[in-house]
Amino acid sequence: MRGPTLTLVLTISACSPHAPAPTLEEAKVEAPAEAPPGPPPPREPLPPKPAPATTTWTTLTVAPGCELQIADAPASLGPPIAWTPCKGGPNGCFEAPTQSPEGLAPDLDVVGLSRGGQVTIAALRSLPGSRSRYSLAPRDGLPFFAVEGPRSEQCSLGQIGLSDDGAVIEVVFDNKDGYASRAYLRGPLAGDPSWREVAAVLPRRQFPEFIGESMLSVGGRVMVEQNGGPLRWYDPGEKRWHEVPGSRAGWECCASGHGDAVVFLLASIPERPMAARLGERAHPLRSGTIGGTSPVMIDGSQAVWLEGRGRNNNNFYKSIALWTAAVVDGPALADARQVLTLPLKTMRTPSFADGVVAIPQELHEAMIVRVESGAQLALRAPDDLAIERILWLTRDEVAVRIGHADTSGRPSVMRRLPLAALPPWTAK
Repeated sequence: MRGPTLTLVLTISACSPHAPAPTLEEAKVEAPAEAPPGPPPPREPLPPKPAPATTTWTTLTVAPGCELQIADAPASLGPPIAWTPCKGGPNGCFEAPTQSPEGLAPDLDVVGLSRGGQVTIAALRSLPGSRSRYSLAPRDGLPFFAVEGPRSEQCSLGQIGLSDDGAVIEVVFDNKDGYASRAYLRGPLAGDPSWREVAAVLPRRQFPEFIGESMLSVGGRVMVEQNGGPLRWYDPGEKRWHEVPGSRAGWECCASGHGDAVVFLLASIPERPMAARLGERAHPLRSGTIGGTSPVMIDGSQAVWLEGRGRNNNNFYKSIALWTAAVVDGPALADARQVLTLPLKTMRTPSFADGVVAIPQELHEAMIVRVESGAQLALRAPDDLAIERILWLTRDEVAVRIGHADTSGRPSVMRRLPLAALPPWTAK
């Protein structure tokens, strides 16, 4: 998700509640009698405390027994993440824990979206009393939206989807026999009155076997991705859900929204990248014969993906390469070209923004590629840690969540690293 590496370090200290007893020689050392005791050494400054929550909250009833609270002044809640300089990291590196000091388990999950160098983050924080809060904010700014809700089987804040068209927050309720109804809040990536109302509801009784995969904003509409397909979008004027034609023609996955279009993958053999505008039938995004492909990642007018050749019955490839193309009206891909061949035999899903691609390699490393120049950088964690997720990318920075490659449940740490601090990629 080879030469000199940048080490991402998650420091864990084992402390004893008592200092070791001094040795006999140490006990004999005394300060000169004439030297008066000096002042105690200065303590390191404590991290700044978050601003007190001074906002009022408005109740939004999703369904009987399922109520949310929406912040009237979300900025007063303060930044959703407190970044501090990395311990032992390079200049310009910042980190933040996923577990608060008083938490008994990791209580913060973050996703990010970068477009044109502007990063929007969505932070889900577990609160006391079995409650959660979503905060949406610029990377280094104050929240423009915050919503709190319970964490229970009958009413709970669920997943979130970010796209350049906006964000969608899922609310799960009416859970029975493993299936639940879902409501969705949707708004732009800024403060807006549309955030204060329910944008769509997917009733369990109408879709009794729906298993949610993800949700996204497309053309100002809520779109949901069912596990395996199909894709559906909600028309608030008609008050009904529409299926994207062509999204049932295989195991649909990996949808992403771009303006008024959705891009997804039909995970057959070989895979087929598809695209569709709202109200239109899905069409192939990549023409020609392909041995295998990753999802196509789009940022504005540019797209990237991985393409494999010579796949055997065990899904190993003879070669995998990074490709790029221009995105033209349709949407469609034009002027496709290969950027470079990768040291991979199995397919991975890249992250892409601002002309920069992050390609997972092994658990503890990722290759960062500048598409225009083909320059390659190495993002690596120590052997006992894993890169769990790329949170966001810009042309200057990569944010990553790293943790332990085991099932111990130990908390992860988030790091923001300047790309200028990463070493060149070199093969092992």
